[in-house]
Amino acid sequence: MPRSLEGRVALVTGSTGRGMGRSTALTFAREGADVVLNYGSNRRTREPENRRLLQAIEGFGVRSLLVPANTADGDEVREMFARAKAELGPVDILVNNAGGLWAPEHADLAKVEDAFWQRVLRVEIEGMFHTIKAALPDMRKKRWGRIVNIGMERSEEFMEPPYDYAVGKIARHGLTRILSEVEIGKGITLNAVAPGYIPWISFRDALDMVHHRGRWAGRRHGTPQDVAEVVAWLCTEEARYVKGAVIPVHGAPMD
Repeated sequence: MPRSLEGRVALVTGSTGRGMGRSTALTFAREGADVVLNYGSNRRTREPENRRLLQAIEGFGVRSLLVPANTADGDEVREMFARAKAELGPVDILVNNAGGLWAPEHADLAKVEDAFWQRVLRVEIEGMFHTIKAALPDMRKKRWGRIVNIGMERSEEFMEPPYDYAVGKIARHGLTRILSEVEIGKGITLNAVAPGYIPWISFRDALDMVHHRGRWAGRRHGTPQDVAEVVAWLCTEEARYVKGAVIPVHGAPMD
């Protein structure tokens, strides 16, 4: 039985950590897509963990590639897409998962450091701009593409700090809606997923969840896999009529 993303090439930014990016990459592999993993070139990473993740992805019978690139740097992003195209083929699916740091201690806007504000918004907004700009030409040429931006639940109604993080997520939702209208008729969909509180999980749990769908249901908090399943569905042919949506994935607290 063919898998829902068989033959596609998916690039997930910020996908070597312990959160939604990693689970999304594993879920794409489960569904038959070749996967490009990414982490920021300015971030520390652990090679053994990266190798383990690459092996897990290839265990689904697909190809994988790991490319360090700072998404806020246009040159590095263009190089990442060029390498992905050369080794796996043009990118069909882009997930903008890499984001800024949540810093709730920045409750007073007057005390937020300029450099921190700019760093968060560069990743949240400029990073999204660079990756989408790099992805669109090949998607338009093939007349098929899926772009999913990771936002934040209720960001448009967010009434508390951190300001930089909330502003970045609002921008992601806004660009998603605008571009989704522009790309209508070109076979490309743009949507956003807006998660609530999602704790990190271990690599073992991430693998268990991607292999055994539903086993984690009933947990008090959502998991990265809950988000990954929604992202993966938005990238299928069945979701071709979903455009410009900001889909909340925050469930409800359980007693």
